[in-house]
Amino acid sequence: MNIAIHIPTYTRDHDTFPIPLHSHYGYWESLVENFLAKSNAIEIHCWHEENEIIEEIASLHPQAFQMSKEENLTIFKGNTTSLLAEYLLHNFKSANGNFKWFTVNLIKDNETRFHSGHWGTEFFIPNVLEEEIRWIKGIVPDDTSLLQF
Repeated sequence: MNIAIHIPTYTRDHDTFPIPLHSHYGYWESLVENFLAKSNAIEIHCWHEENEIIEEIASLHPQAFQMSKEENLTIFKGNTTSLLAEYLLHNFKSANGNFKWFTVNLIKDNETRFHSGHWGTEFFIPNVLEEEIRWIKGIVPDDTSLLQF
């Protein structure tokens, strides 16, 4: 079974950045920790204008990621390491409290096992077991939209 998850969001005045309705990302660490254990590669997408975040990722470890550019996105791809896992788990908010990355994909043998989009507010998880779905429902906010297909 596959699931698509949408965390309810709001935006601040004169801003388009989606913020979880409850103003926190309490679900992030649990979700990512679970699916990091099932992955061997990480892919992060940032918009080109997010210079500070791009520089931060590039400086983590010179050989940690391969960087490429497509249209308006800078894409980082690398093997899952303890350094990158810690970065994803504990450094996901910028100085202003916003989520850092537009997209995060956790990959196992070239197959996406976990997709986070729109700055940690939308998720797609393929091939999920019923017990994992129950676990996920217990982590995400109550008013989250969760589509199973």
